[in-house]
Amino acid sequence: VTRQPAAVPPPSTNSASAQPSAPPVQASIVNIDGLIPGGAIKGTGMILTGDGTVLTNNHVIAGTTSLTARVNGVGLVYTATVIGVDPTHDVAVIKLGGASGLPVIPIETSSVVSIGDHVTAMGNAGGGDGAPVSTSGVVTSLDETVSVAAEGTGTVETLNGLIEVDAGLQPGDSGGPLFNAALRVIGMDTAGPNPNNPASANFGGAIPITDALRIAHQIIDGVASPFIQSGHSGSLGLSVDSGGSGGALVISVTSGQAGSMAGIVPGDLITAVAALPVRSGADFDNAVLGRRPGDHLVVAWRDADGQTHQATVVLTPGPPA
Repeated sequence: VTRQPAAVPPPSTNSASAQPSAPPVQASIVNIDGLIPGGAIKGTGMILTGDGTVLTNNHVIAGTTSLTARVNGVGLVYTATVIGVDPTHDVAVIKLGGASGLPVIPIETSSVVSIGDHVTAMGNAGGGDGAPVSTSGVVTSLDETVSVAAEGTGTVETLNGLIEVDAGLQPGDSGGPLFNAALRVIGMDTAGPNPNNPASANFGGAIPITDALRIAHQIIDGVASPFIQSGHSGSLGLSVDSGGSGGALVISVTSGQAGSMAGIVPGDLITAVAALPVRSGADFDNAVLGRRPGDHLVVAWRDADGQTHQATVVLTPGPPA
């Protein structure tokens, strides 16, 4: 997923007849745009049902306050809401409002993937928008372990069992399909090259589609799981960054949410949440990850004058993921 400073465009008023023609595979892919505090994210999703159920990565939509999705990158734009997420396995399901008759992504149901298989990854490469961009390669390894950072929250997820390919994925491809030679999906694009390691330029990592769909169906069916979160997350209503002084620096405070009601203001430094020390923005995000509205948390902070404070807050409904 990639961060963009531009605002997400409003939903399109185009009619279905105005959509450019597209190959069936491309027409079952969406470009996802989401607002986050201070910017926006861009990613990809796969259409699972004709009425707009879409599979993507959790790290694509984590921390977003609103979402839209454009079919085929050049077609209709829909406002999207989050059905549920599984941050531990980096899977999310969103729903396109008012959608109908959309083409469904073709899935390889055999789950057979072998080293040397030819593959094609497709997605919103580089967050450039427009029709999905493809890159090709072969499967180089199976059952890999990869760490992925959520752009909207900075939270790092360590994933196991990934398919490794030598088709270098780009920011924005996350949540898109990895096709086999028959153009059926075998994986969900999830991880790309490490920008600090030139030797990884041709790296791509994908969650096996059978694993992603198993979790997606649990989310859709409301199956109880310690990993799955449905609806809104619990929020302090704070946007933070690493403070450089042993805490998470508060950048902005949302009026009426938990942090504001506790008296936290921009410029304060969060030092602990739920007895967990907070030394960075990532520590803060990890401390509130998975919390629900109504949860009680003890928050400690230091104000601009160096005075320390502590309060028990009740989390308010936050972003949809």
